[in-house]
Amino acid sequence: MRRLSGFLFAVVLLGFLTTSAAAQDDEWQNKWYWGAQAGTYFFSTPTLSNEMAFEMGGHWLITAERVRLHMGLSQLFFDNATSIVADGSATGQTVTFTRGRRLQAEVYAFPMTGALQVYGGGGFLINYISDAIPEGTFASAQAEQAALQTIDEANTKAFFTITGGAQWRFGRWAAFGTYQFTPSGRDFLITSTQHSLTGGIRYALTSANQDVTTSR
Repeated sequence: MRRLSGFLFAVVLLGFLTTSAAAQDDEWQNKWYWGAQAGTYFFSTPTLSNEMAFEMGGHWLITAERVRLHMGLSQLFFDNATSIVADGSATGQTVTFTRGRRLQAEVYAFPMTGALQVYGGGGFLINYISDAIPEGTFASAQAEQAALQTIDEANTKAFFTITGGAQWRFGRWAAFGTYQFTPSGRDFLITSTQHSLTGGIRYALTSANQDVTTSR
């Protein structure tokens, strides 16, 4: 009797989840999601190894029938990080920074259509260190200006990035967790590969398309 009751309960639960998933499919397609995320950013520089920074920001996820476009902006908070830029000397110029921004645009694939979804994709990311300044004193104003120019050329870099994650949808809301990998790049203050682990929530605020009717 208990086995029969358990079987019937499983059938009812499966039917409920299937109906719920079907209803959510209608809510999921062609929506413009607005969301927020926070987490940890992992990096290294010539002077630091295996460091972490706090990351927080917002994003948009546009869900068409076949393609999902993700656009995001994040703020990075470093704990007095340092790096080195070449200045013609043997040791180079030491640089300190505490802030950064990450602007990204990616295309995602969602192979699952239920309430629980995994996703993956890739795109481009611009990483900008916003407050990098040289350490120490300079022999002349010309030397200081040259150092600032070198830093200005090394504080911004465009990268290709790869992302994977999962989300749980409930109505128009979705809670998610995301991992992002960014390869190392030359002529940038952060010289290592970059890893980002974030979690957050998003809400389907508006529709991504509108029905067009024509009257005669």
